[in-house]
Amino acid sequence: MIAAIVDRRGIRAIAAAGVRKVGHAQPLLTTDLVHIGSNTKAMTATMLAVLVHDGVFDSGWNTSIVEVFPELRDDIHPDYHAVTLWQLVTMTGGIPCDAADWKAHGDAHLIERRYRILRDNLADPPGAAPGKHLYSNLAYLVAGAMAERVTTRTWESLMWERLFMPLGVTSAGFGAPGTPEELGAPWGHQRDPDSGNWVPDQDDNAAALGPAGTVHIGIEDWARFFSLWLTREPPAIGDRETLGRLVTPVAGRYAAGWLVVRRLWARGRAITHDGSNGSWYTKLWVAPAVGRAYVVAANSVEADVRRTFALLDGIVLRLMFRA
Repeated sequence: MIAAIVDRRGIRAIAAAGVRKVGHAQPLLTTDLVHIGSNTKAMTATMLAVLVHDGVFDSGWNTSIVEVFPELRDDIHPDYHAVTLWQLVTMTGGIPCDAADWKAHGDAHLIERRYRILRDNLADPPGAAPGKHLYSNLAYLVAGAMAERVTTRTWESLMWERLFMPLGVTSAGFGAPGTPEELGAPWGHQRDPDSGNWVPDQDDNAAALGPAGTVHIGIEDWARFFSLWLTREPPAIGDRETLGRLVTPVAGRYAAGWLVVRRLWARGRAITHDGSNGSWYTKLWVAPAVGRAYVVAANSVEADVRRTFALLDGIVLRLMFRA
């Protein structure tokens, strides 16, 4: 795993332990790429905020699904017609957690693939009443598909053009880190519940799920992103009002890709999120008031994911008291 403490000046401390792939000697390095899973969501929400700020969506955050896809009015459930872009990124539009089949329409271009998955999965009634929080990967696919329709660009291209490049990020990519079958980057691992052995893989979420969880990135570059909520300087993208809205809870404790809680050590509000594709696990805590963030990334996930969660949570706690 890799663990780091970040403050307003950048990485304050960082260390790595372990190997890139079980059975091989190449050590995991602090400069290695990590797969951040659902921590992608905060990035997607921020990219969409840039598009909203630039007037790309006619009705801004209030742009509805049928406003972007009017041809789907008779194909998707009526309760989804008025669901807005803001409800999608805050998961308050009633959209279920996952698509029935993330790999459906695999022969189609990625933009078309996401569109078809949207159409297929929004035909049924919502999984929750509007305004109620329901954690949803599918909601982020829909939000990404809306951005793709209004810009004619893939979500991946938009992430580079509207988020990564303006922040000076160069290491980001999509899917499992590295080149297939090579050791230029770490592999993910899952614990075999029968043998107890670690099983290496380069598997990832389906590409269609991208807006919800396929980004990989180096820790230093990741810090360029979440430091948007640490620095007191004018942000590299957007503005303070826009960034503040993204970390303001809408339903319960969830904001736009962030869980927001209050902690004494944070002197008030802290924003946090976990991410995993089943073979990687990342945990991020950001405390704007004290100007500090803590991140841990592991290239392995236990068969009982709660054990991995508890381990990384404990490491973050130790980092906090050693900072």
